[in-house]
Amino acid sequence: MSLHWALGGTWLVDTLGQTGDRLDGGGWGVALGLLAVAAVKGAVAWGPVLSRRWIGFAGGIARRLSIFAGLVLAIYGVVLTAVGLVALTGVLGDPSDPASLTGHALLWDPLFAMWGVLLLVGLGRSTPRRPVRGAEPRQASGAGREREALVSAR
Repeated sequence: MSLHWALGGTWLVDTLGQTGDRLDGGGWGVALGLLAVAAVKGAVAWGPVLSRRWIGFAGGIARRLSIFAGLVLAIYGVVLTAVGLVALTGVLGDPSDPASLTGHALLWDPLFAMWGVLLLVGLGRSTPRRPVRGAEPRQASGAGREREALVSAR
């Protein structure tokens, strides 16, 4: 959405409240800021996929940064969704911008939480399995033995 808004789009801007009002007439500075936000979001989303083949120090750093980003997104999304839903009930008083609060509590904050959780699940599923110390190595199946024989015959 940041890229959409940077290019002048207005879809869902009304769910941002006062922030959305600043996007309308912000000029080049706002557009460049939104492009930077879109680049960071793209790096967080695609970083684990693109860095999967990296080895050594760079791969470890990229993986740790992705885990950190997933934790931040998940915690941020869950906490702000919960607070937003409580605020929508009116327990904390009348919201100053009900449209913005509704947009955040029901759309944006749950999306951030879901993004973080899915990022962490994907990273967990892509973790290479390390053999347990002292465990017997797995025996190759019939097809595996044939493949090993072909490779060793070369």
